[in-house]
Amino acid sequence: MWIPVASLLLIVQAVLASSPFIIQLDGSTTFENFLNQAIASVLSTKPDNNNTIEIGDFKAFVADFDEGLLGKLHADPIIKNIFPDVQINVFDSIGPHLRKRSTLEPYTEPNFVKRNNDITTQQDAPRHLARLSQREGIFNETGSLEYNYDGDGSGVTAYVLDTGVAIDNPDFGGRASYGANFNTQEGEGDVNGHGTNVAGIIGSKTYGVAKNVKIVDVKVLGDQPSSPLSGILKGLEWANNDRKKKGIKAVANLSLNSLKNDAFNQAADAAFKDGLVVLTAAGNSAKNTELYSPSSADSPIVVGALDDQTDTIAIYSNWGPRVDIFASGADVKSLSNKYPNGYSEYYGTSQATPVVAGQAAILLQQGTSVGDIKSELIKLSTKNAISQETYDNNSNYTQTVNRVVYNGIENSPDKISNPSHLKQDQSLRKYLE
Repeated sequence: MWIPVASLLLIVQAVLASSPFIIQLDGSTTFENFLNQAIASVLSTKPDNNNTIEIGDFKAFVADFDEGLLGKLHADPIIKNIFPDVQINVFDSIGPHLRKRSTLEPYTEPNFVKRNNDITTQQDAPRHLARLSQREGIFNETGSLEYNYDGDGSGVTAYVLDTGVAIDNPDFGGRASYGANFNTQEGEGDVNGHGTNVAGIIGSKTYGVAKNVKIVDVKVLGDQPSSPLSGILKGLEWANNDRKKKGIKAVANLSLNSLKNDAFNQAADAAFKDGLVVLTAAGNSAKNTELYSPSSADSPIVVGALDDQTDTIAIYSNWGPRVDIFASGADVKSLSNKYPNGYSEYYGTSQATPVVAGQAAILLQQGTSVGDIKSELIKLSTKNAISQETYDNNSNYTQTVNRVVYNGIENSPDKISNPSHLKQDQSLRKYLE
C-alpha cells in the first residue's frame, strides 16, 4: 500500500514518541469481521466500545502496537490506513492578548421588536449580528446597530465540540445542555471560556444568531485546549449518533484544527454525508487552509474571519480555495464562562464559524436540506463586500473567495454598490497563531 510521505513522517514521529495510532478499516469491513481476521491476533488492543469510532462509512479504532507491526498492518487489505493519534488544538484561546473579560461593563439587556412581516429586530445588537443581516458594511456606522432576522433555529440542535459550555448562563434560557465529555482531565463545564463564547455566538439571547436553537456541549478540549485526535473523533461520532437517535436536524461547530490529517478530514466528510452539517474554522495562521484539518476536507463549511471594522479579510485569517465564506471574526463579543452578567471578547475564525453555524441552523429550520446548506449560504452571501484592496495587496488571496455571509432578510442583489476600499488593519497581526 502506498503511504504519503507526510503520513510516514507522522507515523515515525508517533512511534518514537510511543503514541497510539488510529487504525482505519475498509468501509465494507465491520469490527466483528476484523476480529475474525488473523491480523487482529497480533494486536494487544482489540476494538471495543471504548476505542472504536464509526461515523457513516468512516470506521476506525485506537490501538497501541510495536513499531515492527507497521508493515504487516499496512499490507492487510482490510486496513485502509493508519494514522498517529496527534494532538488537536483550539484556536484563539491561549494568552491574555487573545481575550479580554469585562465585569465592570455588563452586557445590555437586548430589546426585540416584532415586525408585521414576521421579521424580528434586535436593537443595540452586537456588530457580528448586525453585519450578518445587511449587505452593506457597518465600518462607517457609529450609532446603535440592529439585527434583523426571520428565523431562530427552532427545532434544530447545535453541537459545540470545544472546551465545554457554561450551560447555566441565563442568556441560554435553559436551551443548553451537557451532552458528552471526552476530555479525560476535567469534568463538565468550561474552565477555559472558548467554548462558551462560541456557543453564545451560535444561540444565546443577546449574542446569538439562532436564538431558539438547542445547544449541546460536546466537551473534547479543556483548560489546556488540546486533545488527542481520537477524542475529537469520538466527540464527532457521539454528536452524529445523538442526532440520528433523536431524528433531529443539527449542525456541529468545530472551532479547532490540526496540521493536515487525512483521518480528521475523512471523519468530517463522513459526518456531513451522514446528515450532520459540519462547520469548521479556517484558522488564524495567515496560511492556506489546505495545510490544516478539517479545513482541507471536501464537505465541511469552512469559514474565514472578516474584520468588520474595515470589511477586509482579518490579517490573521487563513485563506485559499477551501474557504467557503467569511463572517465577522474580530473583537467579537459573546458570553463569559465566569461572569453571567459579563461578556468575553475574542478575535479569530473560531468566532466567525459560529456566526455561520447559527445561520445554517436557521436554514435547516426553514427547510433547506443538509446537502444544500453550503450552496444556499453561498447563494445568499454578498459577493463583493470585502475590500478589493485586500486582494490587490496580497497575492496569497488570488484564489480566495469574496463572500460575506448574509441571512437574506431582504431580497436584494448579491453585489453592493459601495463596497469597502479600506486596507487591512496591520495591528491585528498580534493575533496570528
